[in-house]
Amino acid sequence: MKIASITDAGKKRLQKHREKQKEQKARIRNDLEQYGREILNSDEMQQAFRQTHHTRSTVGEHTQRVAEKSLAICYALNRLHIRTDIPAVVAGALCHDLGILNRDEKYASDQECYRQHPSDSVEVAKKLVDDLPKKTPDIIERHMWPTAKSKVPNSLEGMVVSMADKAAALEDFIQGSSVKHIGLKETIQNIRERSNHRGS
Repeated sequence: MKIASITDAGKKRLQKHREKQKEQKARIRNDLEQYGREILNSDEMQQAFRQTHHTRSTVGEHTQRVAEKSLAICYALNRLHIRTDIPAVVAGALCHDLGILNRDEKYASDQECYRQHPSDSVEVAKKLVDDLPKKTPDIIERHMWPTAKSKVPNSLEGMVVSMADKAAALEDFIQGSSVKHIGLKETIQNIRERSNHRGS
């Protein structure tokens, strides 16, 4: 009898955990769609899913990992009553590596790419987002910290994206495209379908 009740309690905890995960995935999708619409709907993001990055991934898949992890960290901080600028984090996470696109034509070496792509990514973000959040350029410019002689981010949001970037890069190298996601491609498709519906 005791074993059955432990199993039932375990099942309930597992079910509750799965429900929380499902809720968080939905929240991530909503925040990405609400604050990243212009970026997700861009030709640059479409191209990002076609360019290899970190050997076993693409720029788009890596961006997706960084955005998901950044938002999950922000939600955890929020539960500790530490507020973050979600629109700035979304824009920073989604644009942080878009300057890498066409890297073979742009950069003479990997070292040049490491040093230069954050600035180039800021320029892409300014082009894609009409009203770029104030903290976003710094988030993007300093996302390579503590590598590539990058300066320390000036904001908590910059630290969040930088940490998420390092964790996502490890996943890229270890697991590549096999990592499960919330469905950034599906989110992009939803945005495009809604845009087309409104335009007709």
